Parts: sequence; structure tokens; C-alpha cells
Amino acid sequence: MKEPNNKLSRWFGERWIVRLMLLAALLALGVINSDKVYNGFKNVIHAAGPLVWGAALAYVLDIYIDRMERILLPNSKRTWVIRARRPAAIALAVLVLIGFALLLIYVIIPGLAAAVALLARELPHYFADAKEWVLDTFEDVSAVKDFVDPIEFDWNAISASVIQWATGGNSSTTLLSSTMFMIGEITGELADLMICLIFAIFLISGRKKLKRQFIRLSRAVMSDRKCRSLGYALGVCNRSFSGFIVGQTLYGLVSGLSTWIGMFIFGMPYAIVVGVLCGTFMLIPIIGGYIGAAIGAFLVFTASPSMTVWFLLFVITLQTLEGNLIYPRLIGSSLGMPGLWVLAAVTLGGGLGGISGMLLSVPLTATGYTLVKSWVQRKEESAAQEEKDGPREEEEEAPRKPEPPKPAAAEKPPRKLFPPKDPGKTEKN
Repeated sequence: MKEPNNKLSRWFGERWIVRLMLLAALLALGVINSDKVYNGFKNVIHAAGPLVWGAALAYVLDIYIDRMERILLPNSKRTWVIRARRPAAIALAVLVLIGFALLLIYVIIPGLAAAVALLARELPHYFADAKEWVLDTFEDVSAVKDFVDPIEFDWNAISASVIQWATGGNSSTTLLSSTMFMIGEITGELADLMICLIFAIFLISGRKKLKRQFIRLSRAVMSDRKCRSLGYALGVCNRSFSGFIVGQTLYGLVSGLSTWIGMFIFGMPYAIVVGVLCGTFMLIPIIGGYIGAAIGAFLVFTASPSMTVWFLLFVITLQTLEGNLIYPRLIGSSLGMPGLWVLAAVTLGGGLGGISGMLLSVPLTATGYTLVKSWVQRKEESAAQEEKDGPREEEEEAPRKPEPPKPAAAEKPPRKLFPPKDPGKTEKN
């Protein structure tokens, strides 16, 4: 019996019913053993984590490498310059990345540690001064005085509790085990980081070959129309991501430098640390500036509480000027969607994936917004074209004037179904 010509038979082959039943059975087994499937999938994701981060790092570095290649002797026609241009750009990009990592390690982390230590040392004095100010201000209000006066804290006990929570106990054995655990974790993270960096370099070096292989694979498994649609979607995604990454990086660099210079001029503490933090958090649209300003206010408060208000006024003024003058010129229309969708993407991405979710959600949303917008425009253009062609079809279908009757032609004899044999041939035979 001939199988029906439907989509299921084209997808699953001739025995599509059996294969569809096997697929349903596999799905049922996956639902029944969902815990095992989830744990297995989680283990696979954890094992492939360095490779995934390496691919992401390779994509980001490749954007800057392409721009560095345009700067390094672009007009030279020498063969060795053309061959050495990309390796030199890769080495320069890796050095910049390592320099930024060293800046974070030797500037940001020590600055944050010093601020926390200073806050722990000065917090009892801040509390005593605040308590004294409240008592002096509300001296005539007995209710406030009775409520505030008995408040006391044992700061030594609080410090001991924090240390005990951080180490898991007070014994030397627990402290030693915690130290060994931290050393193991740091070693594992460094190993993953090296794998990530090496994999990224390999991907960048073999980019052209990987691109050719992907094009061949897509043409082998898909039709030309689907290949063109996939290429268009990937091109839109690439433009959204590259425009977002380059624009936000330049904006963060400008913001960090201006914050550092302004704090240095006004004599505010932790100028370099706050400048680097503000520039880094500017990679997150809309709310990145507020996060950097909050951390900067905390750092300034640890050194000089009276300077915190002036710092907030300075940062708010600076970010307002940057948002109105610099941001539109640097970012421009790279995102191509209203600020409402940017805010929604940042909120949803932050709730699902934290900071990495915020960074990924904005260009992904911009890609989807551009694709949907293009689809709607094509639909509107086709509808407008149909409306434009409609009256012409009606005019063509309109009844014409009756033509004068033609003279009747002589009737032909009816054609026989089987013509008689040729008598001449019969006689010859």
C-alpha cells in the first residue's frame, strides 16, 4: 500500500508511524526520568563551560581583531605584512585582554578589600557619631532618646561571627580545610580559564575554515531558500552583537576615564577604582551606570562620608551629560529598538542569568526586534502591492464590447477514431 504523501512521511521516511511511536516513547521516558536527564544535561553543560566561554570570547575578540587589522598598515601591499597582519592583531588583542585582567586583579580587588577593611575599622566610630548626633538633635524628644540610648553593639563579637562564617569554624583544622578548598577552587578556575583562552585562540585562527565548513553543511541539509533566510538572520544577529559590543565598550571607556579625571580633580578617594568600576558596569545598558554609582558611593563613604553626597551629584551630572551627548553618537542606531524594549530585556535577562544574562539579552532582543520588524515590513509591502494590483485585475475582468459575429465556416467531416488503412499499402503487401 502506498504511504500518504504528507509532512510526516517526508520527515520520518516510509515507516513514519513506527518512527513517530519510537520518538513518543523516548519523550515519555525523558519525562519519567526528568531528574536524571536534567542532571546529565547539567553535567554536560558544566563540562563544556570552558568551551562555551571560549567561543564567546573568540567572537568578542574577533570583532576587535577585525578593527585592529584595518589599523595595522592597511595600505601596505607587501606579502609578509599581509600575512603577519592578522597574527599581530590577535596577539595585540590578547595582550589588551590580559592587561585588563591584571588591572582588575591589582587595582579593583585590592581597592575593594581596603575599603571593606576600612569600613570594618571605622564603622564603630561612625555609629557612635551618628548616635550622638541623633541624641543631640532630638534631645527634647524623650521617645527618641529612650529608643536610641540603649542601642549598643559588640563589634568584636560581630567580627568573630563574620570570620567564623567565612571559614566555617574556629578550629585550625577547619581553617586549613577551608584554605585547601579555596586553593583547589582557584586552581580549577585558572585551568578552565587557560582552556577557555586556548580554545578561543584556535577558533580565531581557523575562522575562515570553520565558516566554509558551516556554509557547506547548511547547503547540504537545507534548501537554497532556507540557507538565504538563515544567512540573513545570522547577519542581523552579528550586526546587533558587534554594534552593541563596540558601542558599549567605547562608551564604558569614555565614562570610566571621565569619572576618574573628575574624581581626581575634585580630590575624591578611590578615583582609579571607581573609574574602572563605572567603566566596566557601563557595558550593561540603562542600569549599569546606577550599579557603578552605588558601588562608587559605598567606596567613597568608607573613606569620607561627607564626600558621598558630592560624589553622587558629580556622577549623576556626568552620566546625564554622557547619556545625552556621547551615548547617541557612539551607539547610534546599533540596537535599533526603543528604550522600553532595552529596559525589558535587561530586566528579564538579569532575572534569568545575572550580569551575563543582561549582556546577552539586549543584542538578542535587538536581533528579534529587527527580524520581526523586517517581516512586518515585507507583509505590509506585499499587502500594498496587492491593493495596487487589484483595480487592474478588475479592469481586465470587465466585460468587453460584443464583437460582430463571424461568418460561419464550412463544417468539417467528423474525425474517425480509427482511420482506414491505406489501400495502396494493402495491395503492395
